[in-house]
Amino acid sequence: MDESEADGRWPSASFALQEIPPPLFCRRMKEYLKLTRDMGYSYNEDRSRKTTQKWGRKMERIDVKKKIRRGLCLMLAAMFLMVLGAQTAFAATSYISSISITLDITPVPGEDLPSLHTGYTSDGKDEVMIANNEKYDITSAKWSSSVSEAKLGGVYTIKVTLEALNDYKFNSSYSSSKIKVKGGTYVSAQRQSTGKLVVTVKTKPAEGTLEAPGDAVWQSSKANNSKFGYAKWDAVSDAAYDVYLYRGSKQVHKVTDLHTTTYNFYPYMTVKGTYTYRVRSIPVDDETAKYAGKSDWTISEELYVDSDEVSDGSGQKTNINDIIESQPETDQVGWIAQGSSWYFRYPDGTYLKDSWGLISGAWYLFDSAGVMQTGWQEVKGSYYYMNESGAMRTGWLSYNNVWYYLKDDGAMATGWIQLADKTYYLGNNGEMVTGWTEVDDQMYYFYPDGHKAVNEYISGFYVDLNGVWKKP
Repeated sequence: MDESEADGRWPSASFALQEIPPPLFCRRMKEYLKLTRDMGYSYNEDRSRKTTQKWGRKMERIDVKKKIRRGLCLMLAAMFLMVLGAQTAFAATSYISSISITLDITPVPGEDLPSLHTGYTSDGKDEVMIANNEKYDITSAKWSSSVSEAKLGGVYTIKVTLEALNDYKFNSSYSSSKIKVKGGTYVSAQRQSTGKLVVTVKTKPAEGTLEAPGDAVWQSSKANNSKFGYAKWDAVSDAAYDVYLYRGSKQVHKVTDLHTTTYNFYPYMTVKGTYTYRVRSIPVDDETAKYAGKSDWTISEELYVDSDEVSDGSGQKTNINDIIESQPETDQVGWIAQGSSWYFRYPDGTYLKDSWGLISGAWYLFDSAGVMQTGWQEVKGSYYYMNESGAMRTGWLSYNNVWYYLKDDGAMATGWIQLADKTYYLGNNGEMVTGWTEVDDQMYYFYPDGHKAVNEYISGFYVDLNGVWKKP
């Protein structure tokens, strides 16, 4: 026993509990209880017993100190036991480090999502399952939202509720590497309590065939219209298209993996006859192909081409797949001709493809195979005209005896346009109108050069400052 213990003084109560080893703590407790076991006596500095009657008030002060020290001792003992108990309890707690969920769900396009039942993979008969284990159980599985019917390629989320078992607890958070979802994909996990976890998962995409294109039509049946021979059909989500042109029962031309909903077949209408085309939807990319198959064919209406309406063949394209395989192999740079097609090659050996190119001050358009385009071309819903040299046209253009106006950016204009001090109107197909024409329920007169008459009499009928004729 050191000097502080020999004279009965107790260390300060502010000491850290973990600094007192259990044997020393018990030894100090025993010494103190020995010093205070008899409240009628006290010890002076030489440890000789003195009676309370002899010491009077001094003895009372010593009794008070003893009571304080006893209380501190009991409090410290309680704290020690609490910490020891907490450490023991913490050491006994087990946390669930990983989770596995299995989905046996295949959404069917056009059908309602199935009811969800929960169970175990050993049974293998429910939609949402876990392996039978002693750590956690599955209590429910619910669709996150109400869906009337599944759509092709649609993925749908499910909230799966798990409950901890046998004193196991869930972690506060889980990464995707700790929660495995077979037959679906992990989204997130939210702990409701240490014993309850809600895991959000999503199904695989609904598998099926693409919708067939609707309303396969010819944009114009008039040979003097710029859209004569243009095929057009309704768009289908997540689809590209195969389009085949027929004259009677004979296949004339085909285009595969087309990513627009129009195509100019007129360059291939070089023989008199009745033409139709077939179009079907195909997956737009490899990812879509994982869950979507090709659609049935849609057959267009007929288009008759007379002998004086046939094409001279200008503007024909070689099949894109054939072009890709036969691109010029040369060290030449710049413009390169191969057959009837023109390419533009950069010094690094690559070709200008699937984009516009500004070359020597003129704009040119190249398809995905690198072939320079000519004639009418549709790009992102706008029409452009590329002349025989491939250069983009602007301004007025006479095509098949019809006038069109191409804006400064090359796009074909429609509707009202103002050029200098004159106003013109171009129809939905871009054709300039002349003569008496109704526009938005109003009657106007347009001179043979296309400009609108205003504030004058036309054949005895007055048109006002806006060019409108009003019936008396």
